[in-house]
Amino acid sequence: MRNLTIKREKSFVGSLAKMKVYIEDPTSNEMRINDIPCRKIGDLKNGEEKNFQIDEQEVKVYVIADKLSKNYCNEFYQLSAGQEDIFLSGKNKFNPANGNAFRFDNNESEETIASRKRGARKGLLILIVAAIVGAIVGAVVGYSITSNLFSNKTPDPKDFSSNGMTITLTDEFVKTDVENYTVAYDSKNVAVFALKEAFVLADGFQDYTLEQYGDLVLQNNKLSSSKIEDMEGLTGFEYEFTNPDTKDTYKYFSFVYKSNDAFWLVQFATLTENVDEYSSKIIEWAKTISFE
Repeated sequence: MRNLTIKREKSFVGSLAKMKVYIEDPTSNEMRINDIPCRKIGDLKNGEEKNFQIDEQEVKVYVIADKLSKNYCNEFYQLSAGQEDIFLSGKNKFNPANGNAFRFDNNESEETIASRKRGARKGLLILIVAAIVGAIVGAVVGYSITSNLFSNKTPDPKDFSSNGMTITLTDEFVKTDVENYTVAYDSKNVAVFALKEAFVLADGFQDYTLEQYGDLVLQNNKLSSSKIEDMEGLTGFEYEFTNPDTKDTYKYFSFVYKSNDAFWLVQFATLTENVDEYSSKIIEWAKTISFE
């Protein structure tokens, strides 16, 4: 056995969180970090220095924030085989794309740098989809479908275009601004919220399938009761949301699309009491969506 000492330098970044220290262990079923089997050997508070006893073989030591972010908010140091004690130091560094991950000092191997880049790409994708959380909640909390601008005449089809997306709705709709959405349209009983996520936001983002992108949306919005499904040839999911201010419950028909430069999340919202009347119309409108 030998001693591994790790000093976590004080930093305002992540100062309130304990970092978890794991060691590579092929016999452990406790956790896999970047597909490497590991077991926990301790925690590190901000500014703390701690000793750990480890075996003498060549292993990786990992520092992570938590189980949920372990595959992008992590750092490893490759320890060589031997009997000599080892001292390592490092600190959390500001970078929202990787969750302000801990970084070991003097740890610039090619394998480590490649791992950091992969983690940053994963973390950035999480950030992209996490932004949808604020958009969904912010829109339904601060916005309600209550417009009474239109008469009872039979609506005529009308095309709307914005940011490369075209959709055919009716002349009952008007374009409106909703914070955190790329474009939105409102009518008396249905609202449409569209969010564009450009591929350039993260390396490899363009390689995701519609199903993978949709799963990210569900996971990061904690919509565990919803699932990605085929909706008459479209890829999407459904869920309900109750406005905490008005107590009205809305049904969301959400569809994901892939253009030549971005993913799009397009959501149609209507009161649950109007679902029977508008669900088929919403599918029809969703099928008209096209991109330049």
